[in-house]
Amino acid sequence: MASALKECFVSIEDYFTLDSETAPERWEWRNGDVYCRSGAQPEHNVICINVICINVGAELRARLRGSACRTFPSDQRVKVHAGSPYLYPDVSVACHPEFTTINGLGTLLNPILIVEVLSTTTAQNDRGTKFMQYQTIASLTDYLLVDSSEVAVLHFRKEGGRKEDSVWTPRLLEQASDAINLPDLDIRLPLAEIYLDTGLLAETKQA
Repeated sequence: MASALKECFVSIEDYFTLDSETAPERWEWRNGDVYCRSGAQPEHNVICINVICINVGAELRARLRGSACRTFPSDQRVKVHAGSPYLYPDVSVACHPEFTTINGLGTLLNPILIVEVLSTTTAQNDRGTKFMQYQTIASLTDYLLVDSSEVAVLHFRKEGGRKEDSVWTPRLLEQASDAINLPDLDIRLPLAEIYLDTGLLAETKQA
């Protein structure tokens, strides 16, 4: 969830100061524009989005326990590419994570998986501009767009590994019995676990 701070150019130095001094709020910097990660949403949407984020993070941590891969929540900043931007995914995973520290805040450099939970205000950006920005991260192999209004996950997988000519292939999963295959992490994420306690699984059964 993100909302614009103001319509004027913000330098990267001013952004770092803002992001380090306004905790617990988190800000994203996109080529001079600054966005707050907690945009306005109806209460029931916020609850559903938060539950999904918790479920995804918990499942990833449980399935990656004992490995070299770590799961990070939405307060972990990610560096996209040289120059810009700095973003806060809802959930991210990195194996042997690498960081740079700016103004006391650690910034993740090498995520392998990024998850965004869609809301009415962020869906277009998460599917479009943000996805194009994430594609510039050399280490990234999987991008998940998790719908918060129905059981539906759009999984983009980088086919061809981390080569420059690799292609991002989409797969839509809409059944509670489906599972997301993440071969680089050697795990599968069941949609039934992602949508647990959201009320959306019951709606799927009724349909």
